[in-house]
Amino acid sequence: MDNYCGKRLDGRYEIREIIGVGGMAVVYKAYDNIDDRIVAVKILKDEYLTNADFRRRFKNESKAIAVLSHPNIVKVYDVSFGDRLQYIVMEYVEGITLKEYIGQQGQLSWKETVYFLTQILRALQHAHDKGIVHRDVKPQNILLLENGTIKVTDLHQSRAGKGRADRQQGGHLFRRRGAV
Repeated sequence: MDNYCGKRLDGRYEIREIIGVGGMAVVYKAYDNIDDRIVAVKILKDEYLTNADFRRRFKNESKAIAVLSHPNIVKVYDVSFGDRLQYIVMEYVEGITLKEYIGQQGQLSWKETVYFLTQILRALQHAHDKGIVHRDVKPQNILLLENGTIKVTDLHQSRAGKGRADRQQGGHLFRRRGAV
């Protein structure tokens, strides 16, 4: 795994430290010297750069999620699709994952659960309305800010689906099997 700490991407993003490592990417805290703000930069691991199909999907999906704008979804500011480096620049969120929070609390009250789920579902509804399906919703991909705001992240694994009207036309897909 390449370590980009101390490097500058595209003359703009000064990589400062690793803040997360996933199966396909490494996430860094960086400084955007043009917009004068701290950002998160998710860099695709080198082993995925050689797969043309994966690079094509990464590019298409990144463009699709960049159109999302919702207070409960981490904002995407920029994307880069070079041959040697592909990355997504996102809003930097100071907080912990929902998984970490649940681990600390041990158990959530029903009120807290409803409060968090309402925010998560609003974010997912917004994405679905734009034809984006998350595909990896789990506590590790939900960030919790100190003020209780939820931010859904890791939408790079999303898939652009059919439009809302197309999904509603096949409403039977949302019913349980055997249900009338």
